[in-house]
Amino acid sequence: MTEWTFRLALRGVELTDDELDALFEAGCDDGAFSLEPDGTVLGFFDREASTEQDALISAILDIEQAGIGARVLRVEADDDWLTASEIATRVSRSRQSIALLARGERGPGDFPVPVARQHSSNPLWSWSEVETWFERYEPHAVPAHAPRLSSDFLAEVNDRLDLRERLRHSPDAPWRSKLNEALPLGA
Repeated sequence: MTEWTFRLALRGVELTDDELDALFEAGCDDGAFSLEPDGTVLGFFDREASTEQDALISAILDIEQAGIGARVLRVEADDDWLTASEIATRVSRSRQSIALLARGERGPGDFPVPVARQHSSNPLWSWSEVETWFERYEPHAVPAHAPRLSSDFLAEVNDRLDLRERLRHSPDAPWRSKLNEALPLGA
């Protein structure tokens, strides 16, 4: 068994004691849940499973079959957004060295742009983008890491979750039942 780490964005849950108990009883005892300031509920999982597909799909099913009306909207690798200091630690460099790479003042250039908080003093970068950059220019700096969800798999799951959510909000049409049969997306 391998431990897979990921984050799920949820809708339809407020994290009451009863809801948390129901999630725990449904199999989410390996997850921690958080209500973010913007109202988003996140589930952070460290799930053991043979494959990334088994880990992620079982977590989604456990949440959505807990009987509390929660739906998973999006999946992200839990360690994907990092500060310059966290990047520096992973690649054994100083924070200043990462800042110089990010500004294009050192290295070959083309360092990934921050994905969040671009104009703050502490922006966030996508580790998968930064890791790809280091693999291209400094492969020896990339640490061996625990297995992560593949970006192709994440994209496919998120596409299906997005389509499912869009179908929930679209008016019924004659073609909808045929589409649901062709593309089963769960409840």
